[in-house]
Amino acid sequence: MSATAVASSEEHELALLLNGRCRACAERIPGGTALRGLPCPRCGEATLPSPTDREVLHQLATERASVRLWLAVAAVAVAGFAASWFPLLTSVLLIVALVWIRVTIVRPALQFLTPRRRMVSRLTLRLAAGCFVAAAILLHELLTFVPAFGALAKVVLSASQVAAAGIFARRYLAWQTEREARGLPMEPWEVTLLVVFLLLLLGLTTAAGMLLWWVFQQLGVLNTFLAGPAVGG
Repeated sequence: MSATAVASSEEHELALLLNGRCRACAERIPGGTALRGLPCPRCGEATLPSPTDREVLHQLATERASVRLWLAVAAVAVAGFAASWFPLLTSVLLIVALVWIRVTIVRPALQFLTPRRRMVSRLTLRLAAGCFVAAAILLHELLTFVPAFGALAKVVLSASQVAAAGIFARRYLAWQTEREARGLPMEPWEVTLLVVFLLLLLGLTTAAGMLLWWVFQQLGVLNTFLAGPAVGG
């Protein structure tokens, strides 16, 4: 077999593993199997028998996540110029970017983890994303009422926020996958962190809701809506 064919075969096998499938039979493998070098439960083929192989997989996953993250940052920066002049649009754009990060970065990484670690990691990142969105709404909608500078600041801020969220998710997942590969158990403080994020989310959501109410009042939307039935009567 030629060197080109061997390289192509290895790339195909790594692509299967990156998508959570066995490199031999292409069937789904349980979380944690590849990172711990365990055999495929279906065909018995070794997934990543050596630490070097597992490090290569981890590096490839990180590189792929980085490319997808900076694509999201660039898209938000470009679209932000149009969205920054209108209330809520920048926040909506940020939410779309976070969904992109979840689908293209978080979900592929979670498949490498065992069920319990995957569940805790997923909940942690979801609560963190909720806190992130609520805090972003607070900042973005306040900037809406700052002439000229506010729109420019929202563009820079939204792109920076997407980058920060993606980097946080990527590093958190890299830390979890490294612990998974070493066979380290979950720590009690990781569950405590979920409670902290939940309480923070409740506080930020309340503040964001109050701010949105105020924004709508400033725009006259609520006054028009509430006065509508009375006028019609």
